[in-house]
Amino acid sequence: MNKTLKNYHFSLDYPDVSGAELLEVLAIRDQIATLESAFSSEEQKILFEADRKLIANAVVFCQEISHFVNLYEHRKKNNISPQKWWWYLDVLVNVHEHLIPVAA
Repeated sequence: MNKTLKNYHFSLDYPDVSGAELLEVLAIRDQIATLESAFSSEEQKILFEADRKLIANAVVFCQEISHFVNLYEHRKKNNISPQKWWWYLDVLVNVHEHLIPVAA
């Protein structure tokens, strides 16, 4: 398995790390974006599974990351496109909360 992918996949097994470490995970996902077209079908499956973990933990990740950066401001400052969806976890959380309201 690709070393960067392995690191990304492994990192997502520990969602309770600091926001600084989670920012590193997002930076690793940036690296993967440049590599993924060369991934084998097995590596593509592993990436899909890892991305699902990232999305499943988006609320926790956003809370921790917010101690270090405002994702909106970071995207704006660094001109990060929506194709890099992992930098839009705050948007995903917001959409999820509006589509699936918390039971009263």
